[in-house]
Amino acid sequence: MRRVLVTVGCALALLRPAAASAQETSSRLWVTAGAAWATQRGDCQECEEDFPYRNSTAIVGSAGYRVNSRMDVGADILWVPVDTSAGRIKTTHFDAVAQFRPWSSKGFFLKGGAGMAFVRNWVDAVGPEAINSKALSVVIGGGWAFRRDEKVGLQLFATQHVAALGDLQSAGTTYADVTGNLWSLGASVVIR
Repeated sequence: MRRVLVTVGCALALLRPAAASAQETSSRLWVTAGAAWATQRGDCQECEEDFPYRNSTAIVGSAGYRVNSRMDVGADILWVPVDTSAGRIKTTHFDAVAQFRPWSSKGFFLKGGAGMAFVRNWVDAVGPEAINSKALSVVIGGGWAFRRDEKVGLQLFATQHVAALGDLQSAGTTYADVTGNLWSLGASVVIR
């Protein structure tokens, strides 16, 4: 009987650290990478021109930290190249974000944040010369995470990014309060 108790005690001692390490396999740090379909449209306060909607693909990525079962904080990047008749507009959004899950047991999440947008070759709205600009970026969105407690998961999302470019100066003309709106639908692989 004594041998049985010692054997069971040793087995329990060996299994206990294994069970604890199995629970810690899901990291609090996470990284995502994916793609999206995006629609972009520019506008300004006093422009009489009706700017078209432009469609493109986008590359998305993010990294962050799980604060608790309902809240993540991190940083997002979104890169969108859009072809126009006058050239290509390349927009990159860098945003600090917070992601909230109203139900900790479900995959639904809401996201919001702000940061900086860089717009390169903004050509067709303001004249023939290329203009590079920095802008305030704001993002809101939501989505669904699948396998959110596993090492590798998937998330589907929809977001809106707004870039407030301010006043743009071209040859002899100033365009007041220029903004760019970008809507995206996409998917990302999540690694924890």
